[in-house]
Amino acid sequence: MKLRAAILTALLGLAPFTAGAAVPSGPGDLLKLACPAGASADHPCRAVYFWGADGKRRAFPNAATYFTWYADFSGVKITDGAALAALPLGRNVNYRPGKRLLKIPSAPAVYAVEPGGELRPLASEAAAAAVYGNGWNAQIDDLPEAFVADYHFGAAIAAAADYDAADRLAAAPGIDAADGADYGYRPVTTAAGSFDVHIITLDRRSYKMKTLVAAAQDCSSGCAARTLADYARENGAAIAIHGSYFCPPDYADCAAKTYSFLWPVFDSPSREMRNADNIKFHEAPIIASYEDGRLAYYPRANAYASLAAFEAAYISPLEAALANYPGLVENGSVIVGNEPRLEEAQRTVKGTRGAVGFNADKIFLVVAKNATVVDLAGIMQSLGATDALNLDGGGSAALLYGGAYKVGPGRLLPNAIVFVRR
Repeated sequence: MKLRAAILTALLGLAPFTAGAAVPSGPGDLLKLACPAGASADHPCRAVYFWGADGKRRAFPNAATYFTWYADFSGVKITDGAALAALPLGRNVNYRPGKRLLKIPSAPAVYAVEPGGELRPLASEAAAAAVYGNGWNAQIDDLPEAFVADYHFGAAIAAAADYDAADRLAAAPGIDAADGADYGYRPVTTAAGSFDVHIITLDRRSYKMKTLVAAAQDCSSGCAARTLADYARENGAAIAIHGSYFCPPDYADCAAKTYSFLWPVFDSPSREMRNADNIKFHEAPIIASYEDGRLAYYPRANAYASLAAFEAAYISPLEAALANYPGLVENGSVIVGNEPRLEEAQRTVKGTRGAVGFNADKIFLVVAKNATVVDLAGIMQSLGATDALNLDGGGSAALLYGGAYKVGPGRLLPNAIVFVRR
């Protein structure tokens, strides 16, 4: 640890920072403490951290790592000690994939960097030249032995077809993206128009889904409910989205059934299905996650008469499941218009809408503005989701990234979906 601190302070600590620098705003920020007058080069205020998608501050172990991601220190924001301490210390930042080659002083091999901190040895000088060009040996940085534990080792690279440095760079525009998570708020264009959308994209190899219910048993009124941030924090997550339709206390016709919901939701911590008896009545989709990493979209939950029948669809144990309506996309096609439970308001009223979807590689969490549910289906298809399910929306919409709200917090929620690193 002393070696890491010395390298950080000696190599990162010389950049000037002023008291008027911008204060932190959320995940993705670069953070440091304000330095008092006369602070030495080894003062703790010199260290720079990245606020990650996991809700933790991640240190740059040396200057070489930092400069694979950033050209200078202009984006670093000043924070105070209490705010910095509120972010738990997480994993160190790794080298940006595709940017440089690495060598460990005690080993002869030269390594290329993959997302997630994977080091892949180059099998020969010819392989190194094929991947990084004839000047490959000028692109090698020494990785101090103290930092090797931040990485893991993968298969050797024997030819250019095994590793494309330009592709790796393009796939890792930021630190979170290299570790399988990304957030953005941007327009998404569909055949119906352009929509402003909050989007979290997760790599299925890096993140897994949990579905959570606040009530300890089936409940018909006065049910337990929590904030989305509480669900995430209690389950070691920093990425989350609101769940299925429910009866909020501010609706007059919900006076005798507050925070109740009808649709089956699997409570991951207890491994119990809430509203399990309603599976056979739910003529609408349910999404499910299994412990072996598979995700499934079932167009009709009532095709399975019980939880046991539902789990028998795969050999692997169920890890998460949530039912709602209507379905949006199935096998790459927009199917919302043919859904039996599509309501007129969902078809015509524009508002804040939420959805979860996936394809073979990615999971998409979406909150769209000024959209109908039909519009939402087009958005999910445009993002690349092969299967997608409508969630609640309006005043219940909430989206959490890096432990910070991007949408919400909105109402208290009787159920929610969170995502944790594998």
